[in-house]
Amino acid sequence: MKKEKALIFDIDGTAINSPSQKVPSERLVQAVRKVEENYYICAATGRVWTFAEPVLKGLSLVDPCIISAGTQICNPVTGEIIWQIDLDKADLAATLSIAKKYPEYRVLYNDNDEDAYLNGGLDVTSLQIDEPVYFFELIFVPQNIAPQIVAELSKIEGVAVTMVVAQRVGFNDIHITNRNATKEHAIAELLKILNVEKENTIGVGDGHNDIHLFNAVKHKVAMGNAVDELKAAADEVIGLVTDDGFTEYLERLSYDRKTQAAHQDPYLIPGR
Repeated sequence: MKKEKALIFDIDGTAINSPSQKVPSERLVQAVRKVEENYYICAATGRVWTFAEPVLKGLSLVDPCIISAGTQICNPVTGEIIWQIDLDKADLAATLSIAKKYPEYRVLYNDNDEDAYLNGGLDVTSLQIDEPVYFFELIFVPQNIAPQIVAELSKIEGVAVTMVVAQRVGFNDIHITNRNATKEHAIAELLKILNVEKENTIGVGDGHNDIHLFNAVKHKVAMGNAVDELKAAADEVIGLVTDDGFTEYLERLSYDRKTQAAHQDPYLIPGR
């Protein structure tokens, strides 16, 4: 059955309480199953494929998902990349030049696993990149320093620079992508693939990069733990990630759907 609606959600700080929580709860999995009867369910995350795979497969998602900060759309079952935009070589060179001014911060690019992010990273001073790059990031930059680096990187005309909450308290990650490859751009492509109108979309998130997500959807839902800028842009604010706020929202969405159906069909009782 063709669906006409899409629900697009962030992972970290929305679907799971990372880094302490590695996979989605069974309650969330069941809530997704009920909602996907009427909605395409698509993640939109800053995580690259290897890092995102355990969550996407844990939720048993089948609809296309946005990964790598909006630079790729993948098949969550197979990992096949069905859309991608790379950084321009000159823009990558300019990015590296600025990153090397801050050698105390580690970097990552393209696909990496959780361990590479939480315990690794690369020394930018000796980094030589000969392959195409779609996603580049500085990791665990102190919150008081990150805006300064973002301002410098933002002067590169061909890139989009997004500051996100890192998986360590007091730190930010800085994502650098092609300026035409943010969550906003990727969602526009995703909706073409799904043949869904923006008018029929819901977006749920918590971080600075979800401003891009909000720009691309109709109904904007911020987590209770979301950054202030996202809450200010939201149509509604739901519970904290630590209180299963996203799961409760999906359960309510499913219940409201049944309630509407019950008004049309007196023999359909919500919850049955």
